Amino acid sequence: MPELELFWCDGTWAGRGGSPASEALKRSLRPSVKFTYVSYPGMFGPATGAHHMSAAESIEAGARAMAAAVHASPHPAIVGGYSQGCQVAYKFARDILPKRPELDVRAVAAMGNPHEPLHRGARGGIADRLTLPRKLLSVWAPGDPIADIHKDAPLRSAWDVVEFMSVRDQASALRWLDSIADAVTDGPQDWWRRPDFIASLIAARDYVWGTQHTTDYARFGHATRLARQIEAMVP
Repeated sequence: MPELELFWCDGTWAGRGGSPASEALKRSLRPSVKFTYVSYPGMFGPATGAHHMSAAESIEAGARAMAAAVHASPHPAIVGGYSQGCQVAYKFARDILPKRPELDVRAVAAMGNPHEPLHRGARGGIADRLTLPRKLLSVWAPGDPIADIHKDAPLRSAWDVVEFMSVRDQASALRWLDSIADAVTDGPQDWWRRPDFIASLIAARDYVWGTQHTTDYARFGHATRLARQIEAMVP
């Protein structure tokens, strides 16, 4: 019988679950932990569909769904996610959990975390590094452009632009692309010669063509490492 339930949101494009990284985590967990996908939109504006909601709206919807799932469970809970799903778990833990003291949540679990804390000296997640009201259990794959990027890489500025953007027509799309360009190029003259700009180009390439943010979590055992951290929280 399970003694703990892991409520998990998958990444962009996988709002109902099923990504290689998340499935690897699910397979790695022992019977003491019940794995439950929490469905949410998993959208990212024009990146997933011309008329899709913004990432911020998708994350907000996911946090509400996670609160409902935790409330309905008879087990102590851990909330977590992969990629955009991490941001759902953060949103729930930071904005909803403090107002819901009756919810028994023991930790936040994250894989491919955009909010990944600094590690290896000067690397971390592509989005803001946020505090949590519960313990963070987290793994990152080396070179993951979402969770393991240089802290000064201009690409980190792009999240501020795209977080709330939902493109629904050609004019909006052009404005969105212009905003991204402005964010990435914001900085001193000769920005294109700076090492952190080169790091951004490498990260963007790895996100599009690499496996660091996708199958590396299954192939190199990072998902299994997170499973062991979660199991250590069983009462």
